Formats: sequence, C-alpha cells, structure tokens
Amino acid sequence: MINQNSELFEEYLINMYMKNPNPELAEILIKEFSSHFVRGTQPSVQLNEWIKEKSAKAANNPIETDFIFGLRGPGQRPVKETTFVCMNAWCWDLIFKGISTSNAFEEVANIFSLSSDSVRIGFERKNHDFGERELCRFGLDLYLAIHQKKVSEKQRDIVLMILDEEIDIQMTKDLNHHRAKYRNMFHCKVKDIMI
Repeated sequence: MINQNSELFEEYLINMYMKNPNPELAEILIKEFSSHFVRGTQPSVQLNEWIKEKSAKAANNPIETDFIFGLRGPGQRPVKETTFVCMNAWCWDLIFKGISTSNAFEEVANIFSLSSDSVRIGFERKNHDFGERELCRFGLDLYLAIHQKKVSEKQRDIVLMILDEEIDIQMTKDLNHHRAKYRNMFHCKVKDIMI
C-alpha cells in the first residue's frame, strides 16, 4: 500500500527532475524508490516508470550505471564516489547471490577493469564526518532500483552484518531528510507523509 501523500511527493520530485535533471534529485529518486522494497510498499506510477526505464539499461551496461541513472552532471558527487556507488551496487548483487565479498570484489573489478583492492576500498569506505559507509549504503539503494526485488530476511541479516546497521535505519533518515528539504516547495503537507 502506498500513502497518498508519499505518492504525491514522488510525483512532485519526478516533475522537478523532468524540469531540471540533476544528480541530487536522481539520488533522491533512487532512494525513494528503493525504500519501497524495504517497506513492502508500492512506488508511484511515475517513479516506477522512471526507474524501470533506467534499470533495464543499467542491467546491460554496469559501467554506465551512474550516467544512466542521472548521477553525473553539474552538482554530482566526485567521479570516484559515483564509481564506488556503481561498483557497490554490483557487489551487493553478487553478495546477495551467495558469493563471498572477496569473490564479489574480484568479479566487479573485472567488470570495471580495476583492481579488486579498488573495489574493496569503495565498498568499505567510511564517511569522514560520521564514520558511516554512505557509499556502500547508497550502492544498496542503487542495487534495489536496478533489480527491484523485495528485501528478504536473509538479505536484511547480510546488510546488518556488513553495515553494522539495520537496513531501514539509513533509509528512514534519508526519507525524513528529503521531506524536510522539500517541505517548503511541496504543495501538500509533507509532515503528513508517512514513512
């Protein structure tokens, strides 16, 4: 079930993105979409269509995932970070398939023509300010957007083991942040949007 205000908020974000595509909004849309696979809810039709179009292309071209999802351009994260996010999405895919992290690093390194150490560094990299693994967590959101699968209990346990945090902790922080940031611009009462 989707909360009507959440659906309106997603439609609002999509409309903003269509008027002014930028990496910040693309990241927000990816995180909004992925949250549905954690919560067991349905995204808005517009958000679902936006993601599905990009997911099909990314599945066939992992190296261009950041470009396909609009994460490149003015205001983007540093190129190294967007590369890490993309590599992390593909690492999550392999880890969830039962491949060890070290083998996942090797396989992703082959795809991106990098060393497995580079992939490992990107997957394990911590945010300097808070000590969180932000790029790894965003890679998980990107994985969910690409593969559009509900998160199983086993996968939740894997996320907890790798990130040392329940999967919905950062998701809730992100969703609250998006609503607070766009509160004044959104024509509905954002405080009524249920997370």
